[in-house]
Amino acid sequence: MLRRPPLRAVLATAAAATVLVGGVNLASYAAGHHHGTGSAAKPSAQPRTTKFHLGSPGSSFNGTSTHLFSAKVPKGTYEIGMSGLLLDQTTGSDSYTCLVADKKTLTRLLSNPGSFAGAQRLYAVFAASQTEGTSSFGFLDSTNPAVKVDRAKIVYGCAFNGTGPYLVARPPVFTLRPVKVTNKSGHHYTAPVAKVAQLARALR
Repeated sequence: MLRRPPLRAVLATAAAATVLVGGVNLASYAAGHHHGTGSAAKPSAQPRTTKFHLGSPGSSFNGTSTHLFSAKVPKGTYEIGMSGLLLDQTTGSDSYTCLVADKKTLTRLLSNPGSFAGAQRLYAVFAASQTEGTSSFGFLDSTNPAVKVDRAKIVYGCAFNGTGPYLVARPPVFTLRPVKVTNKSGHHYTAPVAKVAQLARALR
């Protein structure tokens, strides 16, 4: 099973990639970049599923490069998914981080990496590294089933670290699908101690 790095490590990875090709700062890039390869659905009473694409089959992303784009989406509750297949052309310690986040929050967190205020607006984050030693490196597959997007401006994309290049076998796709959610709370359950011990032994 692919182990996910803790949030602090993910943000540290993203912050470490703040210098783009040409020397543009990632925080200012997220704050001011307004075009991408996808397009958002226009606001309406019934928002549609929105997809954003990164790259195209056969293209590549250089190591130590960042590809983030800002967009506007209708406010609402979404299932947010990220998928794709990237073939790293070298072996070693390459890594990448892909995300969908609130634009204002991401800019603030990257400008102040020690702060985690508003981190709930990091709507979806996926990070992987070759050092984890898994065969699934390069497979982008992440879903957050119910996310409240309460501000229209988002940022999506990926930051690539290491030597690279990363060949795009299946372009990364960032999908926002509107969902209806009913929030409920459960009741505290106290299990008999003996039964808990039996269950623990059975699961060994």
